[in-house]
Amino acid sequence: MPNTFCCNKIVEHPEVERNSTKGNKKLRIMANICDCTYKITGSREAVLNLYNAIKENDDNQSKVSLYKLAEHYCIDYEKRKISVRGSIYFYELDESDNPECPVLTIETETAWTACTLLFNIINLKLNDELSISYREIEVGCSIFCTHDEGEWFPEQAIVSSSGEPFDDVCEDAYMTFDDAINEWCEKMKFNRDGRSTDEMLELIDEYEYDDMDTYFNIYAITFE
Repeated sequence: MPNTFCCNKIVEHPEVERNSTKGNKKLRIMANICDCTYKITGSREAVLNLYNAIKENDDNQSKVSLYKLAEHYCIDYEKRKISVRGSIYFYELDESDNPECPVLTIETETAWTACTLLFNIINLKLNDELSISYREIEVGCSIFCTHDEGEWFPEQAIVSSSGEPFDDVCEDAYMTFDDAINEWCEKMKFNRDGRSTDEMLELIDEYEYDDMDTYFNIYAITFE
């Protein structure tokens, strides 16, 4: 099964909205949304410190503004020009395998790109005791990037699809290009008939659907 991500949303950074005014009206800053999933390990003390900081700044809607997290660690993000436009919309601490080596999963929605610099600076505040892996996806800016310090994100391909017979707008991660191709063949009821991976990628890329709004795009993930 592929891993699925959402897209096409609006991010508003409170600091930007507060300062961007004209008369009595607030201006909304619209941006492409970058979805990023983090897997964070390291010393138990450091992982729990970050988890508790996130939990402390949760507004009871499982949403934590990144600027609040920066302020929690006394990081002057404006002076240091660190992007904090976005929020954590999911976080979970897993201690089931080994309580001494917990795994913190964080999922963020941010403007344009992931706010990885913020988490790297938080790590420095925690004596560089964290190992931070992440996968960053933003289709509009062609960002499909994995930084893996473990074996958390082995998938090689991202599919962005919409319209019949595919699901509504979403991004799915697949282990291999052939897995993504086979998904397309299954949905389209198409017989691959011995075509190579490269031949199928070209066919899918050039395929003309009845509905102009339908698409199934396969992208390679870059590994840092």
